[in-house]
Amino acid sequence: MPILRISAFAVFAVAVSACSTPPPAEPPPAPAPVVAAPPPPVQTAHSPDEDWNIFPDPTTGTIDIYHKGEYLGVIDGSEPAEQDPPLPHKSDTQPPPSDQ
Repeated sequence: MPILRISAFAVFAVAVSACSTPPPAEPPPAPAPVVAAPPPPVQTAHSPDEDWNIFPDPTTGTIDIYHKGEYLGVIDGSEPAEQDPPLPHKSDTQPPPSDQ
């Protein structure tokens, strides 16, 4: 009988070890905290781009250029090819009235 008990105990031990589950895996690492982007800097100084006014006319293809409220000229496509960017020049037509 002791052999029967030993073999039963061995079968029981094998069955118990076969049914056991492996240890749980480590949980995934926590996501990195989200940091908001800093707000853009407040523009307190006067931007030089604010001094220029460019008025394109889609019907004629000309662009009237003003700087600090003064009419500088027009870009109409007749500028020399070597000018890059093209410079405004006075045209035969009068500039449109300025609301400034």
